[in-house]
Amino acid sequence: MRPELMRPAYHGNIEALYELIHQDRPFAQTPLHVAVAMRHTNFALEIMRLKPSLSKKLNPNGWCPFHVALLSNQTSTVYRLLETKPELVCVKGREGFTSLLVENDNLNLLCEFLAVNPLSITDTTNRGQTALHIAVNKGNTRALNVLLSFLRRSLYREALYWEEKVLNWKDKNGDSVLL
Repeated sequence: MRPELMRPAYHGNIEALYELIHQDRPFAQTPLHVAVAMRHTNFALEIMRLKPSLSKKLNPNGWCPFHVALLSNQTSTVYRLLETKPELVCVKGREGFTSLLVENDNLNLLCEFLAVNPLSITDTTNRGQTALHIAVNKGNTRALNVLLSFLRRSLYREALYWEEKVLNWKDKNGDSVLL
């Protein structure tokens, strides 16, 4: 164990942890991360086809290539990666964020992620926050309405159970979405 990891661990400093990760070779950028960051979508898709395991590898910032495309507003790349590998919606990145938890601004993508993985509505960050918590905390009423509409129209057998469970989900501070 690297002794310099003890200080951030003692203080719970996530930023310091990521600074140390940047210095650690196993967390290096992959060619897929670089291709996505440079907006070379076709190249990225070819790498994914040749080496699928790279699509879930986290970079030093704690993001997989799908998150990188999402965070840099590369909507067309996000859709192409999603078509190729729909399970990328479920990859947990920095602080436990999945794509649904990261994306709260592009409502079309939000709907697409829910269509690909309906149970992602129950995904939580390391702090116990759902997409609903994040939308409320950001003051994003449009995203909140999309998420609530999804819960209301869910065709799943246990829709009412999940709607109640997700709406009353408490984060690490004990706060529910409906405070």
